[in-house]
Amino acid sequence: MRAFAFCLCAVVLSLFPSWRPALAASVPPSEKPANRVPGPMVIPQAWPGGDTLPAGLFAIMNHVSLAHYKPYRHSSPYTMRVKTPAGKMKVGPRSGEQFVDVLKLRYAFTDRLEIRTATPFVNLDLKNHNANGSWKGGLGDTTMMLRYGLKKRTDDSPFSVALDLGVTLPTGEVGDQSKYLATNAFSVVMGGGVSWVDYNQRVDFDGRYAAYTEGAHGIKPGDFALFHGHYSYALSRNFDMGLEAFYRIEQQSSVHGKGQRNAFSEAYVGPKIQIKVPELSYLMVGAAVLFPAYRHYDDMRLSTDTRWEFSVLVAF
Repeated sequence: MRAFAFCLCAVVLSLFPSWRPALAASVPPSEKPANRVPGPMVIPQAWPGGDTLPAGLFAIMNHVSLAHYKPYRHSSPYTMRVKTPAGKMKVGPRSGEQFVDVLKLRYAFTDRLEIRTATPFVNLDLKNHNANGSWKGGLGDTTMMLRYGLKKRTDDSPFSVALDLGVTLPTGEVGDQSKYLATNAFSVVMGGGVSWVDYNQRVDFDGRYAAYTEGAHGIKPGDFALFHGHYSYALSRNFDMGLEAFYRIEQQSSVHGKGQRNAFSEAYVGPKIQIKVPELSYLMVGAAVLFPAYRHYDDMRLSTDTRWEFSVLVAF
């Protein structure tokens, strides 16, 4: 399923300032190894903790997520059934294979102000209980964010703090409801993050809240809050290992003002690795695998026991 596709993670760019020669030169070799600052999160939903890019840096990123989905309700596997003259019949999706490709762009106007975008493409192949399968997907809505760095990391202070403000733009495909997932609804997105970096260790936290308007077909997506946590350790200048987690809470969506009773919350956590080659346009390659720590769905929802994440990044 195109697992070889190039993928990038916008969040890993916050590593770049720490690779600059000036910072490496300020570290006495006898005390701490130079250029061993680990990269931040790999998972596609994540923002870059509390960091901002150096002025003038531009990044092109792509991220691939692969998963096998099954229907869940509350926290258990679920199969829909309807009554027929012959008895109850299983209906709806039985399982699904999902491929998500997120294209990300990021540019820093100054050392404190930057802009970034994220546009997903979704391919979901569903297997139903009848003989026929189905497909849903297409281009998704684009999120555009401005980030302002309230506090930059320095040699004397390992912390950085930033605030985010942005919108979701209606760029997705919305024709046939049975095929396309986008709703072309606007949203306002607010958030921020904090990072702590101490040469070979790194901790990131960030979060955001999105409030939606009504979009195509009278559908208003549920407002949501999304939080991330990340720990990474640099085994060498070019290789990291770490742990990533996210928690999402989403309100019910509505159709023509009627609530759909499909609110949910879920948390995933898992290990990650990352390879860094700063000499090659700041090249980074990352991979993570995430497992459910908690999930609760008010109505039937496709969920997964394992999520594979792959990312590649270059910057100029």
